[in-house]
Amino acid sequence: SKPNVLWAQRKDSVLVTVELTNVADMKISLEERKLEFSGASDGIDYAFSLALFGPIDTSGSKYSTKRLVEIFLKKKGEESWDKLAEGKNPFVKCDWSKWADSDDEDEKPGFDTASMGAIDTGESTETDLPDVDSDVSLDDLDEPLDIED
Repeated sequence: SKPNVLWAQRKDSVLVTVELTNVADMKISLEERKLEFSGASDGIDYAFSLALFGPIDTSGSKYSTKRLVEIFLKKKGEESWDKLAEGKNPFVKCDWSKWADSDDEDEKPGFDTASMGAIDTGESTETDLPDVDSDVSLDDLDEPLDIED
């Protein structure tokens, strides 16, 4: 199912809040115009994929799971987005508590990203360690070299 997603923006960034706590098996994947999320909370699997309204700088984007899942998207340029994503996304709503209109943008501080971690922009956020139970046994890898002449 789809979680509730809230969003707010500044000239140079967007903050996406996924209203889930204690998310297990979380994966966040970012492309220049795409945000994908999946994870489980309270035994329910959630997932969504959004075609973003504008391009983002994936390397400058971060996330935090301190309370809810917060994803900070760095915009490629300073522009106001009309909406978070293309198409109809009824589960996405404006986060008015964090929103800043262009008029009060200067008074509202930027989003707090100090405690956020980087998003691995590779295929998945899991580290690609080789599977210990793989078919290759370590003995095969370490055959003694024949040094006899």
